[in-house]
Amino acid sequence: MNLAAEYMGMKLKNPIIVASSGLTNSAEAVLKCAEAGAGAVVLKSLFEEQIQVETRAIEQTQVDSWHPEAFEYVSRMVKDLGPTHYVSLVKKAKEAVSIPVIASLNCISNDWWPDYAARIADAGADAIELNMAIMPTDIQRSTQDIEATYLGIVDEVKKRVSIPVAVKIGPYFTSLTRFASQLDDHGVAGLVLFNRFYQIDIDIERLQIKPGSRMSSPRELSVPLRWVSILAGKFDCDLVGATGIHEGVGVIKHLLAGAAAVQLCTTLYLNGLEKIGEILNDMSAWMNTKGFDSIDDFRGRLSQERSPVPETYERLQYIKAIVGIE
Repeated sequence: MNLAAEYMGMKLKNPIIVASSGLTNSAEAVLKCAEAGAGAVVLKSLFEEQIQVETRAIEQTQVDSWHPEAFEYVSRMVKDLGPTHYVSLVKKAKEAVSIPVIASLNCISNDWWPDYAARIADAGADAIELNMAIMPTDIQRSTQDIEATYLGIVDEVKKRVSIPVAVKIGPYFTSLTRFASQLDDHGVAGLVLFNRFYQIDIDIERLQIKPGSRMSSPRELSVPLRWVSILAGKFDCDLVGATGIHEGVGVIKHLLAGAAAVQLCTTLYLNGLEKIGEILNDMSAWMNTKGFDSIDDFRGRLSQERSPVPETYERLQYIKAIVGIE
């Protein structure tokens, strides 16, 4: 059974990508993912906020006796420290495995990322995933302003690198189809749906905020699945399903909807990396039952673009569910 897939021009032995997480935070961890059967990995993200916090700490401790050039040197050193470690991670990961290694930059501005992206590309990364999580909480920021920030980051990074650039976004856009079209127009090669924002909860005994669930649930599968099916075939960029994919059936559904690949995370934390092999076996068994020799035989078969009744992907199903129209 041929499980080969292609994502952003990269040849994958299968469509299973281990998402950016603690599962991919070292060369040793990446090797374990490859040995477990992963088709590609996304390295643990380099977060903009981490560098900002370290830089601010330097600024807050500055004293009058510091020479401006000395302060600038120390500040720059702090900003370079994170990328230096990350470049090392990229190099070691590439030496350890033969599967594609995708670097991940978790960014909310374009202050430093173009330079960092160039250094990471030079280190040998096969692609870069811009993991953008700009929460629309600022009442002063318009929809257009937020979207322009995303597009600005993409443009600046793409000026500095020749390797494929993917963007991982959340679902909070007024017109997701239009924004996906804009990202495609700006040269994004891959679109990952969706970034799962960490949730919060409230401790009613201590009267304080606490972290919500950090793990996804299979119940979250429907949101990315719906948008993959709606967007598939409309743009040049490849689509990747993420969030809520815990079993082989979830992978198959996304491929039928039109995804080029999927990202797994929570299910690997809960079940171990051996879950990759189980999912691949389930995919092969299903394909054999249906008479499919390769993923290309069925990928996108149930996308909206190829549906004789495309309205079922939008309001009609909602009406049926609420009103009971048959």
